[in-house]
Amino acid sequence: MNNKPSINWFLAFIAVLLQVVLLFSIQARKELSLRSGKRITVKIIPVDPRSIFRGDYIILNYKFSRLDLKKVKHDKASYNRGQKVFVKLSKINDEWKAVEINAKFPGDTGTNEIILRGSISGRPRRDSVNIVYGIESYFVPEGKGKYIEKKITGKRIKAELSIDPKGYASVCRIFIDEKEVKFR
Repeated sequence: MNNKPSINWFLAFIAVLLQVVLLFSIQARKELSLRSGKRITVKIIPVDPRSIFRGDYIILNYKFSRLDLKKVKHDKASYNRGQKVFVKLSKINDEWKAVEINAKFPGDTGTNEIILRGSISGRPRRDSVNIVYGIESYFVPEGKGKYIEKKITGKRIKAELSIDPKGYASVCRIFIDEKEVKFR
């Protein structure tokens, strides 16, 4: 008796099953972050709402994406490109500002503080670093990018973020002059 064909089918089934589980786990983590995370609203600076390959979206730039190491507490003399970091934001005068950057997850946070997980992007300088958090793009329905581009000129733009206990963030909503942007 030859069991090779049944073993091959079983291994192929397991390989496909693992890929499906991996894809669903990525989405499940993001959904869990959106539903259970602490929500904060931050000011943003939108850039370009269109990409031929990705569709309509807004590039979001945050004040805490570029940190001046002379103005925030930090645990290292220098950081490396691609290095994972944790940024502590503190709510000061109704605005979330970076107050600390660490290579390790800081355990202590106050009531008006939150930790964001990110990584160093670009070439770090001795006195400043650029950080990406995975919340730099907000996709909009096809054809709405130009509408957003026209609406944001000279306006106050904010994003509502959901940050889970491990520091992963997701963009929930976008506001233009305190009004939520809704697509129908």
